[in-house]
Amino acid sequence: MNLVVKNAAGQKVVIIFAAIVILSLVNIVGLVVSTKHIKELTAKVNQQAMIIEEKDKQLEVDKVQYTSLAARLHKEVKKAGELEAELKKYRR
Repeated sequence: MNLVVKNAAGQKVVIIFAAIVILSLVNIVGLVVSTKHIKELTAKVNQQAMIIEEKDKQLEVDKVQYTSLAARLHKEVKKAGELEAELKKYRR
């Protein structure tokens, strides 16, 4: 009877140990999957950062072009206004 109790206790220890090993393996697999997912997300974030940086540069170039065109337009409008004023003088 004493032997049966020892075998039962041993089996419980083995079952508990096996359950702990299985849970540990599941946890490790979960961490590996999470790490892979994190690496993929990091790569996507880095790619988006590069795209944003490129668009910022293009935006700055467009801003300079817009400012230059606005200045030229203002100059032409002013010149047209002066020509209209001169034309009115001659019409009188």
